[in-house]
Amino acid sequence: MDTDSAFDEIRTLISQGRGAEAVDRVRDLATADPAPMTRIKCLSLLKVVGDSDVSKTILSMMMDSLPEDRETLIQIAGALRGLDFPSSAYSILKGIEQDDQVRTLMCMCLEDLEEYEMALEVLDSIQQPRPFDRVMRSEVLSALGNHKESVENAELLLAEMPDDFDVRRAYVSALMLAGRDKELTKFVRGCLKEKDADANALAAYAMRVLGNIKAAAGYATRAIKLDPRNVSAMETLGICLAHKGEYEKARIVAGAINEVSPGSKAALNVLSFCDGN
Repeated sequence: MDTDSAFDEIRTLISQGRGAEAVDRVRDLATADPAPMTRIKCLSLLKVVGDSDVSKTILSMMMDSLPEDRETLIQIAGALRGLDFPSSAYSILKGIEQDDQVRTLMCMCLEDLEEYEMALEVLDSIQQPRPFDRVMRSEVLSALGNHKESVENAELLLAEMPDDFDVRRAYVSALMLAGRDKELTKFVRGCLKEKDADANALAAYAMRVLGNIKAAAGYATRAIKLDPRNVSAMETLGICLAHKGEYEKARIVAGAINEVSPGSKAALNVLSFCDGN
């Protein structure tokens, strides 16, 4: 059986609820096919099944036989970080030639590891910061307790890119962590006048971080009706479902996120919330 057929068989086993059999097939496939991307796909499937022991075994096999090609290593590191293995991803990135792409990935890993001071140092070393890097700066500054600077950074971004969803979300996060809930609410209400999917997804995110799960689910549902591929809204809806104890529905949403955006951290966020409750 070729690799593609093996993956099809594993997905069928998972859909039939035969998780133990699926795990055995994943282990066999990862052992038989040492290609990094095959093992990455195996790790992704194990996230759905929830078998951490076999994941550790496959991850160890992969780390012991990494390729030498720099671009492939970056690809592997990015995939591992997306699969919630930031420490392994960071160790790969540290060992290769640095450029802005690598530094951005390193910072993302350090954020996941809650090494915020190191993340800020890496951000400062980026020679040509992209909007994504500048959004990440607000996140890191907030995590370090530098709320005033975080909000100021987000305000600068917002002035430059007022319609960018990620910039708006970063501004909402900075305001929330700074305890400026009234400003946050006013900003979101202003955005809702646009009545589009992104505005509703932003409102869903804001209500979720403020703890209003019912309102968050409502806005998320509205956003998805307007745009069925809106990952932020899907993430919020999945977490809201998990909040209500509807874990199976939440996992279905996580699967839908992965279909729309393979390897998205949003799907793992939903699954992690299911596992933690």
